[in-house]
Amino acid sequence: MTSRSAPSRICLILQSTAVGGMETHCVDLAGEYVRRAIDVRVVVPEGDTFDALARRFTAGGAHVERVTTDARAGRARQVAGLARLATFLRRLAPEVVHVQTGGTTGGLAVIALARAFTRATVILTEHDVPRPAANWRERGVKRVTDRLLHGLVAVSRRNASLRRSRGGARETRFGSILNGVPIHDVSPEDAARNRAAVRAEMGVPSDAPLVGSVVRLAEGKGLHDLLRAFAIARNIVPCHLLIVGDGPLREEMVTLASELKVAQQVHFAGQRSDPGRFVDAMDVFVLAVPAGSMSIALLEAMGRGAPPVITFCGPEEAVINEETGLCAPPADADGLAAVLARICQDRALRSRLAAAAAAHVRAHFSVRRVADDLLELYASVRTGHVPPRMRADAPPDPRPGAAACAITASPSEP
Repeated sequence: MTSRSAPSRICLILQSTAVGGMETHCVDLAGEYVRRAIDVRVVVPEGDTFDALARRFTAGGAHVERVTTDARAGRARQVAGLARLATFLRRLAPEVVHVQTGGTTGGLAVIALARAFTRATVILTEHDVPRPAANWRERGVKRVTDRLLHGLVAVSRRNASLRRSRGGARETRFGSILNGVPIHDVSPEDAARNRAAVRAEMGVPSDAPLVGSVVRLAEGKGLHDLLRAFAIARNIVPCHLLIVGDGPLREEMVTLASELKVAQQVHFAGQRSDPGRFVDAMDVFVLAVPAGSMSIALLEAMGRGAPPVITFCGPEEAVINEETGLCAPPADADGLAAVLARICQDRALRSRLAAAAAAHVRAHFSVRRVADDLLELYASVRTGHVPPRMRADAPPDPRPGAAACAITASPSEP
């Protein structure tokens, strides 16, 4: 999409309940839009939980409005917040309103306001999938939401397939745009300094294989499987585990590490503002999520050259088994342990996968590619269709950067 056809003002609205991968992705996307001279306004929920997030948006050049639009603080606060949002949208007059939600039942009131008080193209990105057994109310909300939208976006065709089977969708306005991350050029010298400093801080021996994860300590992240797998792998190779992140399961995970007799080898770093520095200390990056898709933390780790092991492999994931990383069976501690032990014991394998992972993310999973795709989508959905290569029912594409380059290449190029 050319810069001449890009909108001049975009409003991103976050329907967040915590700070995680979705929020990081939105910060990166806003920054990319700002670099393209687009006026970006971001609506972030009120509350201490999101103060640091708001500062990250501001640091990237976006303008932030603090409005809570859900009922977490009560219906009266929600109504007041929605009234403030309506006034803000009417005054702003954005060309695009792009709502971001972690689930598939949020956003209806916000979308209705955007349609009522602006002439904007209204897009919703759902970063997760609907529950397997949605009740009648949730199904009804999805149907109404879909009819109000100009375009619906899933972050993978796996998610899109589940959305269609569990909640339906208007196929001609349903797209799939895979996540992307900023490409950071970290020199070998800086990476080595980070590795030494983090290991010294966390008490990890300089020569010990270090398995690590950047993950929210919450249900659905496969944390029990990860700790059990690590305890098994530790009996094969003397490795350590570094977990960066926080959440409601932290104390439970600390207790489990003690019960598994690996408390001295499991290091909890907590929530960090600079997770990339910790990734540089890892020999292997692992996510034991049983049913995830398009993890931002995974893409960031791969981009920094950390060889990955994941349990949610698929035909469209960034990890291509034995090529850009390794796959392990989901919800299977023994199976994950075998893969972790293998990669911890094989330095040459780690080196090969690290180089391939970094090159793959750089070529296909950059935030620049995501911005290109979204700007093209914004222009097309207003006419009632999604570009064919982005359709949610199109074949899975593990190399989306190649498709985008082919679309924009001149006729004289091969």
